[in-house]
Amino acid sequence: MATINLKEICEKAMNAGMKIDLSDCPYGETTGSGYFLRRPTNYYFFLAGFVRSLRLTHVLEIGTNSGGSIMSISKGLHEDTGNSRLVTVDIISKNNDGFKKYPHIMRIQGDSLDEEVAKKVYVSFDRGIDLLYIDSVHEYGHTKKNLSIYTACLDPRYVILDDIRQCNEMKRLWSELKQEFADNAYDASDISIRKGAGFGVIKRRPTLPAKPSNPDPVS
Repeated sequence: MATINLKEICEKAMNAGMKIDLSDCPYGETTGSGYFLRRPTNYYFFLAGFVRSLRLTHVLEIGTNSGGSIMSISKGLHEDTGNSRLVTVDIISKNNDGFKKYPHIMRIQGDSLDEEVAKKVYVSFDRGIDLLYIDSVHEYGHTKKNLSIYTACLDPRYVILDDIRQCNEMKRLWSELKQEFADNAYDASDISIRKGAGFGVIKRRPTLPAKPSNPDPVS
């Protein structure tokens, strides 16, 4: 696998994102306190800039919460939203009023590991995806299974994992991924101003993927 300068890509992404207006992309409820944060958090600018600088259009998010991250991704789109495919999955549905401003974002409610949910996600895309962003249950097994399912059926060019420093399980997973992808896996926690929780970026392939033919990756 060819060495990719992901550090440069990530720096460019953050610089681009800081120029994008994300004022209507709220973080939502904070963990533990339940306080509703009505502004974007730092890594939203990274996500928006990542999409903008790499001209990505087909994105799957696992873990919607209040929608701020997928809304930020939408703000990063270069092309008309009609040429994009943005899908987000969560077991609960929050911030329905906020999503009214983003009718092009497809929301799928359910467990991302459920076979029927995975099938709904698969048929939502007309080709392989540009980015798989996972910010769901921060456990080794859960996150690894999401990776397995959605890389198999949608073959993303890039994968971003939130909270790679949050707990020992996520640190373990990131360590394994770093061994697997070497220089094509980059810890962008500092660049994305996510030093505590962590933010990891993986480049899986250099070219636009075709959509895999198997719509049933869940065993």
